[in-house]
Amino acid sequence: MSLRMPCDILARNLLETLIKTVDECSCDCIALSGGIDTTTILLAAVLAGLKPRGYVVFYKHGLPKDLYYVNQLSKLFNIDIKYLIIDLSNIKDLVINVTKCIGEENLDTHRDGGCVEIRNDIVFYTVLKQAKDDGCKCIFTGTGGDEVFAGYSFMLNLTENELIEAIKKLSKGIFSEVLIANCVNIKICTPLSDPRIIDIVENIPIDCLRSQLMRGKEILRYILSMYGLHTIADRMKIPAEGGAGTKDICKSILDD
Repeated sequence: MSLRMPCDILARNLLETLIKTVDECSCDCIALSGGIDTTTILLAAVLAGLKPRGYVVFYKHGLPKDLYYVNQLSKLFNIDIKYLIIDLSNIKDLVINVTKCIGEENLDTHRDGGCVEIRNDIVFYTVLKQAKDDGCKCIFTGTGGDEVFAGYSFMLNLTENELIEAIKKLSKGIFSEVLIANCVNIKICTPLSDPRIIDIVENIPIDCLRSQLMRGKEILRYILSMYGLHTIADRMKIPAEGGAGTKDICKSILDD
């Protein structure tokens, strides 16, 4: 049964648990996109007394949409950012390495020849491999944010029971970031898909997960707004390929 409490109170309760989860990991690095998921994790980390170094990827020949927001966060929280560039010269090797890490069976779930997976996963691979090479003992990622907090568009039309079932199912799925992290041998911390967070979300009223504006992640938006991060709280969902600009690498049948 959902907890019929104001969304702002539930948001504070969720943040408290998230801070504890982040503090337990105590990662010194974070894959930072400036989106709702990774910004909420960064906020929780700062509130826990941590100061992780941010990693952001952009495709040199694309239109990266994350850089503006990441630069804002760097100044606001006074954290170091490492900018990683994907160029035409290293895409081929990245595709080979990503394929090895996630496996052929996970490469074409969208039935578009693997384009969508590649465009997103080379971003994760670039960050996680560089973080490993830099000696990061652990890295935070926003893994599970879309699945747990109704970030996908199809979740906006589900009934409350259907939405909870979808969250339970999707939160137990296979995440490319985790596969890649294991592949490059770096410890990854995914606070938004932690079982304690999922337990809380399963008891949050549907209107605190998605609003009448028909957008997801409302409770995370509440958290960011409480700390004055309105610009990021109001961001539309942008997958890694859009944020990094790697969408220009290949053409998917889903683009239209």
